[in-house]
Amino acid sequence: MIVEYTPEGGEPIQYNVRKLLSSEAAAVARTLGMTWPEVKEGLTEDDPEAMRAIAWVVRKRDEQGLRFSDFDPSIDELAAKWDRKEIDAFVSEAVKVQGKDAERDVFLRSLVRNAADPGHAEALIKEHADEAAALASGEAPKDQSTESPTSQTSETSTSSSSPTFFTSDQPTSTS
Repeated sequence: MIVEYTPEGGEPIQYNVRKLLSSEAAAVARTLGMTWPEVKEGLTEDDPEAMRAIAWVVRKRDEQGLRFSDFDPSIDELAAKWDRKEIDAFVSEAVKVQGKDAERDVFLRSLVRNAADPGHAEALIKEHADEAAALASGEAPKDQSTESPTSQTSETSTSSSSPTFFTSDQPTSTS
């Protein structure tokens, strides 16, 4: 998960939740009076306090004296975005669903909208669509032993569960 902070009149700054130190994750949980799994769940639900706490704790790296009460961005300045690993898992799961093309298309559009890297999401969706079209036309499937650059990543997800298609765990609009 990525927390994106866009200060008024400024450029977006992305904070990768997976890159938090364990002490920073503990400080976020302690500050919010939550467990770390509750904080992660809050991020998936666009909880403004969870997003604020992540941005605050990372900003403290450069601004040691920054207090949580002193960092209070407007709600429009914060957004939770899906990272590449999460997008890869969601798209892979979505393309397996048969007979729900309209729902899948809506879901995939929401993934692009809520991706930290929309270009990656679009390329991955196009790649899967191209593979499906090739299979439908009778062409040989792509060799799965050679991954494409769009699906290669060394990132690990912040979520302890795999994404589920068409459930309440779907990405929601953060724009």
